[in-house]
Amino acid sequence: MTANPSSETPAAGQFLVRPDGSVVGDDGLSGALAAALPYTGRLARRMGELVDAGDLRVMEAFGTEHLIVAVTWTPAGEGTFRAVVMPLVGRTVPTFTVVGAVDTSAAVSHCLTRLSRVDGVEWCSIITASSRVIGAVGERQDLHHLAEAGTRMLAILRSLQDQHATGFVRLRFEEGALVGVALGRHALVASVSSAEDDELIAMIDEIRAILADHDLSTVATEFDPDEPEAVEEAPPPPPATPAPAPLVGARFRYVEPTEKKPRRLRRGR
Repeated sequence: MTANPSSETPAAGQFLVRPDGSVVGDDGLSGALAAALPYTGRLARRMGELVDAGDLRVMEAFGTEHLIVAVTWTPAGEGTFRAVVMPLVGRTVPTFTVVGAVDTSAAVSHCLTRLSRVDGVEWCSIITASSRVIGAVGERQDLHHLAEAGTRMLAILRSLQDQHATGFVRLRFEEGALVGVALGRHALVASVSSAEDDELIAMIDEIRAILADHDLSTVATEFDPDEPEAVEEAPPPPPATPAPAPLVGARFRYVEPTEKKPRRLRRGR
């Protein structure tokens, strides 16, 4: 962030939104982006409370441009937003070939499992436009906030202009960060501690390609964080070896032992 907090006239590509809503500088969108930031900031701050990540410090949005917003808060909870918009180098989205027909629920599960294996991703989920969590991967104790946090991420993605949300949104808090990705009308939300941008973008491209032909609203199941995880049952023990059949027949007839009389020694004549 290169904006000078004390500057009354931000440089080109920078603007300031004060707690009273007044704007200094030009956001390049006739004030639409500046007007959205206080609303977006309140939504994001609440997400930090939900996931125990502390206060919101920085909002980033990656699209055709890179938006960086540094945030400070007054004791009354009003924010000051210092923003800078920078161009991004254009990139070519790789083409993916999806082999085989997979039902939507299985595709969602596959994508979340793939993302969860990226270093630094702690949990991830997909939420529909109707605020239904249709899949999640992570520790159960971290997943009780998904519906509320996901609904707020949906609103944040909708509040930003397309050039700032076609890639992904990252919310940096005092402890950790959340990433939001638009999947059409739906969204992917992940808790990310230290993942590299290039690795995240590559996985986002892959997930979007896999889910492009799926209608996520048709997934009937809904994630329940209170439902016990399915535990794979241990295979049943092998059957006990049957005892051998008793030995029968003449050769094996039981004979009661008889007591032998002691032999008497004869004296020689």
